[in-house]
Amino acid sequence: MIDKFLNQKTLPLLSMLSAINFNVAVIFLLVVSLFSAAGSSLFFDNNSELYGPLAGNLRLMLIYLTLSQFAGYCFCSYSQNYRPLLPIGLFWLLLMGSIEFYGMVNQIPIDEDYGWLFLYLGLSNWVYGGFMLANGYQRRDVD
Repeated sequence: MIDKFLNQKTLPLLSMLSAINFNVAVIFLLVVSLFSAAGSSLFFDNNSELYGPLAGNLRLMLIYLTLSQFAGYCFCSYSQNYRPLLPIGLFWLLLMGSIEFYGMVNQIPIDEDYGWLFLYLGLSNWVYGGFMLANGYQRRDVD
């Protein structure tokens, strides 16, 4: 009985907290990509003299990733289908290694803050998607 009570109270609370965190992560990504596209060094080191023409590649990549994350956010919000957040989160986590590989191939140092951003976004997608799916399964079991 206590287990059922805890699940009925804690799961919705954790789902709400993960939803807040996920919304903050999407807004944070939007802000970071806008500042980065404008050439600000607030979030990432502005090494445009070091990167040369590759500096635009990293900024453009971040804008495309922001657009794809926002599209996934809108799809999940409107369709109430949270399964796509799990592969999106995996994609963000895989980007951590991919950006390091990109720097190694092009022989340029990559700001490690990119990795932290990708980690935060990947985990936010996983946690929010997981809790929303678990909350949906719990509601189905109760009905």
